[in-house]
Amino acid sequence: MSEHESPQALRRKWKLANAEPLEGGRRREAYRELAHGCPAFVPNLLSLSRTLLAGRHEAEDPDAAVAEAEKLLHSASDVSAGAPEPMLALGHFLATVRRAPDEAERAYASAASAALVLLEEAWAGWIHALGAQGQVEAALEVEAQARRIFPNSSAITQAVASAQGRAGAR
Repeated sequence: MSEHESPQALRRKWKLANAEPLEGGRRREAYRELAHGCPAFVPNLLSLSRTLLAGRHEAEDPDAAVAEAEKLLHSASDVSAGAPEPMLALGHFLATVRRAPDEAERAYASAASAALVLLEEAWAGWIHALGAQGQVEAALEVEAQARRIFPNSSAITQAVASAQGRAGAR
């Protein structure tokens, strides 16, 4: 059984890779080494794909660099279970590099849907946390922002009711 690196160790190695110079491929190789050790660390997969694409015109085999970047983007999207950022990066790649607007549309739509779900949950959580602190006015201000995009959100309605209920209980 192999040992997995801690999230802190992965982040530290990724930050070190980010600090490597682009010239000479040192940053790209640092990202590759990290990807070899942890192929599911999405921030690194995205960084490696961007680095490959940025340097593809100077690469020995530009087509291989593009193919590797695409594989990394698909891996990042897969292991992140459709999280918005990898899907957005994949959509951008498909639109600009592959010039495949139909595939890009699917990736962008998936990214937008996932981002909306997160945004609704974040606003409801924010409202709830403000209510838990007795900051009902602030919670209502956040609700006003949230209702512009989610006018019928039951999660936001429940968070506001909870905030107001806590204020009444005090």
